[in-house]
Amino acid sequence: METTQQIPEWKVTADEIWAVLRETDQIVKELSKESAERQKENVEQQKETTEWRKESERIAKELSKESAERRKEIDQILKEAAEYRKETEQILKELSKEVGGISNRLGEVAQCFFGSELWKHFYGIEYEFQQLYPYLPLFDEHNKSLGDIDITLLNGEYAMAIEVKTHLKKKNVEYHATRMEQIKRYPPAQYKGKKALAGLAALMIDRDAKDLADELGMYVLEQSGDAVRLSPRPTWFTAHEW
Repeated sequence: METTQQIPEWKVTADEIWAVLRETDQIVKELSKESAERQKENVEQQKETTEWRKESERIAKELSKESAERRKEIDQILKEAAEYRKETEQILKELSKEVGGISNRLGEVAQCFFGSELWKHFYGIEYEFQQLYPYLPLFDEHNKSLGDIDITLLNGEYAMAIEVKTHLKKKNVEYHATRMEQIKRYPPAQYKGKKALAGLAALMIDRDAKDLADELGMYVLEQSGDAVRLSPRPTWFTAHEW
């Protein structure tokens, strides 16, 4: 026996259809409103982004301008510093030249001061010098100049090399000891066949310089008022012969 399935009939009233349409319309309105708000927010964000970009560009432009001005100021400062350094170097150069000239003049004054009848100060201590040579040149075996011996005193047996300074310091005594070794190794004609002695003469003398000169057996001549005298020596002093 066959059975038939009956499809139920859907009965939709006009009120129900209108209710669905109204609900759909409400949903569309809400979605449209939400979309409009989102769009408004996007517009605001785009506006803020545009303003931020403009502000960033303005700040960057100002910073670039300020940086350029600072760079210009720095360049000017460096230029002025270079000019100042150049002027300072010129001043120092001129001062060095003047100081060198003064130093040379002082050296000449000291030479004249001690050079006059210098040999007389050694009378009575077994040396009677008869000759004086100023600025006696010294050369090595290759004829290379080793400088000058400021003052040389000579007699038949001895030759005394005297270093003249305005201010005698310990390093000057050490230098003269080295100079005496050079004289011993490369004796000028006036020193050959003679015993070499060392002397130091100065207007001002440091205490440690005088002590070292005594230890090394070097005579020291000093200023005494308007005259020159042979500086007192300790009882144990012995003149060194090179």
